[in-house]
Amino acid sequence: MNATPPPHGTRRIRALRQVVPLLVPLAAAVLLTGCGSTHVTAAGGGPAPTASPQPGAPTPTATPTPTPGCSAGGVSLAAGEADAAMGLRAMTVRLTNCGTRPYTLNGHPGVRVLSAERAPLDIGVRHGSAGIATVEGFDAAPAPMTLQPQEAAEFKLLWRNTVTAGEKADGRYLDIAPQPGRPTVTVPADLDLGTTGKLGISAWTKAPAR
Repeated sequence: MNATPPPHGTRRIRALRQVVPLLVPLAAAVLLTGCGSTHVTAAGGGPAPTASPQPGAPTPTATPTPTPGCSAGGVSLAAGEADAAMGLRAMTVRLTNCGTRPYTLNGHPGVRVLSAERAPLDIGVRHGSAGIATVEGFDAAPAPMTLQPQEAAEFKLLWRNTVTAGEKADGRYLDIAPQPGRPTVTVPADLDLGTTGKLGISAWTKAPAR
């Protein structure tokens, strides 16, 4: 006996049930593509984590560049070239107030002579000419002064480059404290001190305007 075929409507329902599961993933893929989204799959089948800016996070900014040559104390120092005459050397060091406040000076700076490796040399630093030579104005008494921003002061160094017995001392830097207790500033300077081991320094004086 032949089985009665199912009604036409029943066959359509069965066909739809077979097709719908295939259409759902396809529709989801079409929606994702239409929204411009990119789906990345991580190892294990799950979506890969994506980095996103946190709400309210500060925007990175460049670090401000300090004023070249101006120390934390608001001054800049520079050593000039040595003047030479018959084995006698003299050098001027200029201090400029590169800050925004008045800067006071009085007396003599603190000075150390350093090697090319910035190691202190065994040099006796003395106030005044220290018997090295007689130079007009070098032994003048110190006087207090106040430098306004962009004004300058200077002091001088005096030495001989005599070479006798012993090891020569060649300074390549000066470590300078403008006043006792103030931060030091290291500046390049060429001092051919020979074997004398002695350096004289003058007091601060107001520098002429440039």
